Amino acid sequence: MVKSVNQRFVAIIAGAVLSLLLIGLIGVLSTRQMADELEYTDESIIRSLAILSGIERDFLLIRVNALYHLSYSEVSKKEPHEATIRHNIAETQNLLDEYRRTLVVNARDKELIEQDIRLFNVYLAALEKVLAHSNANQNEAAVVVVESEWKPAGESLTSALAQHAHFKEQFVEQAVQRSMQSGRRQTWVIVLLTVLGVLGVVVAAYFFRKSLVATLPPR
Repeated sequence: MVKSVNQRFVAIIAGAVLSLLLIGLIGVLSTRQMADELEYTDESIIRSLAILSGIERDFLLIRVNALYHLSYSEVSKKEPHEATIRHNIAETQNLLDEYRRTLVVNARDKELIEQDIRLFNVYLAALEKVLAHSNANQNEAAVVVVESEWKPAGESLTSALAQHAHFKEQFVEQAVQRSMQSGRRQTWVIVLLTVLGVLGVVVAAYFFRKSLVATLPPR
């Protein structure tokens, strides 16, 4: 009888321990999943927003320096601005290429970055014409290109970059919301398992006590 009682008692303890281990394991896995999701959001999506912001910054510097380039007639004054323009063109192309290679998250994102690249190339073609006329001091011809090609291309690219940034900002918000919802679901699962574990131990203890009373000799 004592052996049977001991076995039941050990079974209850083992069940309680297993319940705690199961709850702990689920908690660890849930925490790891949330950490992975937040790490992805931080490393990938936030990085992509920083790149889009960098592209907009470099594009603005190109436009400003191109206007300075047009305003001067002396080559010595044009050269520093053209050097800055060339530098920022290279920086922008590198950022666009990095985004396309490593940071696209879905088909829409791919479509938007390809649009950015296409419009930037259109803008560069117009810019080269403007710089060529400016270097030759052909101001009237430069103004024609500015109004007919360069300015419209710049406006289209500005609009496309803003559209892309808005899309990625919404994507970040959705990713954070999904992570929070997943965390809440996992919290409820842990709470439910905890309650079930406690109930299981209580029920087992009840039947253990009942069986123990039944084995005692009558008074």
